[in-house]
Amino acid sequence: MDTIVLDAYAARSCPVKTHHTFDPTLEQPTTPLDESLRESFQGGSDFRDEVLTRLAQAPGAVDLRVPAGEDRPWTEREAATLAALGAGAPVIIGGVLPLDLEGHRSGRPDALVRGVDHAEGSPGYWPLKVKPYRVREKHTGAPSLRTSTLADPGSVEGLPKTRFRTYREGALLELVHHWRLLEACGFSSADAWVGLVGDDRALSAEPTITWIDLNAKFIRTYSKSAGHKLRSALERYDHEFRFRLHVAESAMARTGVDDPPPVVRPIRVKECEWCAWWQVCRPMIDDDDLSLRISKAPLDVRELQTLLGLGINTVAELATTDVEALLPSYLPLTGHRDRSEQRLRQAARRARMLAAGVDLERVTDDPIGVPRSPFEVDLDIETADDGTVYLWGALVTDASGTRFEHFSRFDHLSKPEEGELAGEFARWLVALAAEHPDLRVYHYSDYETIHIRRLAERTGDPALAQAAGLIRDHFVDLFGFVRDNFVGVDGLGLKVVAHKGAGFSWRDEEPGGLASQSWFNEAVDGPSPEARAAARDRVLEYNEDDVRATLAVREWIAAQDRKLPAV
Repeated sequence: MDTIVLDAYAARSCPVKTHHTFDPTLEQPTTPLDESLRESFQGGSDFRDEVLTRLAQAPGAVDLRVPAGEDRPWTEREAATLAALGAGAPVIIGGVLPLDLEGHRSGRPDALVRGVDHAEGSPGYWPLKVKPYRVREKHTGAPSLRTSTLADPGSVEGLPKTRFRTYREGALLELVHHWRLLEACGFSSADAWVGLVGDDRALSAEPTITWIDLNAKFIRTYSKSAGHKLRSALERYDHEFRFRLHVAESAMARTGVDDPPPVVRPIRVKECEWCAWWQVCRPMIDDDDLSLRISKAPLDVRELQTLLGLGINTVAELATTDVEALLPSYLPLTGHRDRSEQRLRQAARRARMLAAGVDLERVTDDPIGVPRSPFEVDLDIETADDGTVYLWGALVTDASGTRFEHFSRFDHLSKPEEGELAGEFARWLVALAAEHPDLRVYHYSDYETIHIRRLAERTGDPALAQAAGLIRDHFVDLFGFVRDNFVGVDGLGLKVVAHKGAGFSWRDEEPGGLASQSWFNEAVDGPSPEARAAARDRVLEYNEDDVRATLAVREWIAAQDRKLPAV
């Protein structure tokens, strides 16, 4: 490998991956390193296909996508793209931009939209990507964004009081990569904008394009002189790309004999979960490494590198560190993060808990005081992988004991069918509230209440509207009480708190929301009646255990309050 060529994911990806890819002393993994595969597995390919197919209907659009199962040479696709660019097509879909060997780049944007042409009249283009998540949010005084429709992508208008979600920075870095490729081949627009189609649409509406100014300074980054600094997407990309290129060049020089230490070292990050290089990186990481052991609310890479530079790499080292003495050296180097001091203190507390073998730790002394009632309902819903609620599970507790009730449909529900099922549950709940005015409904986080309000608004069902009206005075979010009074080494999810704190155990060996979605699919589409029935029972048992776990956590908290000395 004599020439270094980096794709659009390099600047946003772990630099250790870049090092391993270009290190000739390492055997390359057999698993593909195509980051786009992960997005496809997460449902992104369907959304992308939907958007690009709609975009292809724009007047004059040139669709260069290769049909599934068909293979076309890269050079042929590149030539077709250059021809469409030269002809000034208003929209080009699925093109391949020419390799930029001098700039060390290759890339395939989802689409190119004609923007502002150059003064001499040659066509200029904006790159566009499709991502299966929201990319913007309301905000007064945010840097200007623009928008256009898929039907007429070139007709751009302002998008006031809206900002780009900066934690989606990775998508922007991909787009800047394609912008640099357009510059290299002479087809970049006269103004530096890029387009991103996220799932920001209102209900039943078509997705729209969000246009971002690459020169707008809104990305908060580390600054040695000021702690943090706002930089543009162009500045952010150029910095990250140059570093990856330096890493690749250093890796290529390795021979396996008397090599200097690599420029980068492995740090456990979220990306490791799907990275083909993890099996290479893991043996290089100490078993007590902070990035490996503190997995909930973890410190980011710069925070971890700062600690490493201060001689702290493991849980044992952080657990015994005087945080007060550390802060003057630590805070100036981590000003890129809000609440940097609080994040360090939280990590240090978790390190001490890990070192002491403590899973949950109480952080308050006063009674927690979860409100109780003679008539109680613990609520938990289950959703399919498309977000449709197919199961409303409730554990009713009164003087006679407990009983599990559920409203479910094991089928791929349409939106009206989802609303009908929710209405059945709502009428049951409203009737209970009428019979028991002191009713309390317990849930863990706001997942259930969000869905009740959303379905009430969408369907206009009077019963759902009444159920939504109960939320303020009758619903109790148990997670809020736990969050305000405990710290958990592995977070404060229901599974952790119920098991580690209340001693509750699920009947299923692999309980989890994502797992339940696969069980639901088996219950609906399984190969036999027996398989479908078994999967259905598994889902119902799991849901019942979830609501019983919520009850167990309430009882555990109440028992702790009873142990407090009387005032």
